[in-house]
Amino acid sequence: MAYSDDFYRQISKRAEKGLIELQKVRGFLFDFLQDVPEDLRWDIFSLFFPDAEDNTRVSVEDASGFTAVIDLFEGEYEEDKLALTDEQLKYISEGVNDFALDLSDEVLMNVMQAAVSRGLLG
Repeated sequence: MAYSDDFYRQISKRAEKGLIELQKVRGFLFDFLQDVPEDLRWDIFSLFFPDAEDNTRVSVEDASGFTAVIDLFEGEYEEDKLALTDEQLKYISEGVNDFALDLSDEVLMNVMQAAVSRGLLG
């Protein structure tokens, strides 16, 4: 099972009427990306929910956008089916580049390969 499927299952289980507190979503995301530097995790989280407060409730569907991030970092995606916009992928790849020394080679390769295949680096 892909890690992103597990993430989706976790947030779905804890949702009430299809809504979940953003603080819980962030906690799960940070757990799934535990090998990623905390500052980069915050940057990625803020990319999807820039102005939201912890007690904000979001739909499971909105929170499920993080499944693509998890797939990206784990290398469990097909390039043409990665559900991130070019802007999101470029932002994430720039962040990964900034934290390159603190990330595994596998994560670096997964993210940069996706960005290069879309022509976002160069």
